Amino acid sequence: MGNFATSKPTKNHIKMKKILSLTLVMIAATIPVFAQESTSSSSSSVSHMTAQTPIEKSPIPLYLEATLDVSTPYKGSLPFEQTLDVNYAIKRFSIHALCSSNFILPKDGKTKDYNRTVNLGGGVGFELFPRDINDRNIFEARATVTTSLKSNNFKNTSYRIGINWYTHGSAKRLSPIIGVGYNIKTFANSSTHTYHGMYLSFGIRF
Repeated sequence: MGNFATSKPTKNHIKMKKILSLTLVMIAATIPVFAQESTSSSSSSVSHMTAQTPIEKSPIPLYLEATLDVSTPYKGSLPFEQTLDVNYAIKRFSIHALCSSNFILPKDGKTKDYNRTVNLGGGVGFELFPRDINDRNIFEARATVTTSLKSNNFKNTSYRIGINWYTHGSAKRLSPIIGVGYNIKTFANSSTHTYHGMYLSFGIRF
């Protein structure tokens, strides 16, 4: 029976073992680092997604106003109006569609069919000051033009310019509105004098 001789490890074998051991140690050392980076990256992604959560959209800037307008007397007549105003806001500007019921009270104070008119028209507005989160007051300059639908002695075209006050930022979107300005009415009947006078309006805005 021959004897099997056990060969001694060569220098190359010892060198390879050292390199393999060093490689394993380096891999083991880098595992916690990768784990930490993965956790940090995951946390960063979550916080980034949270930061980019979309903000709730603001309501459509469409508003409805109902007002009663009283004007100063002029040459024996006293106009007043009931007005519905549908308006749409574009930043500090606004566009208005108006329907108003006009009453022209003569000296005797009697209201008849001939001194009532229904006017339709429109206008524009502009907020005088930028909106402030700490101040809910809005002052808006407006200019409007309306004209009567039916033909009678008081068929007219009405021109207005004024300042309106109301509030913004309410969760219920309901606000009082007060306006003051100057009103001119020109009448289709040449025998009816043109009206000039101040007006005061008050109502609600939604």
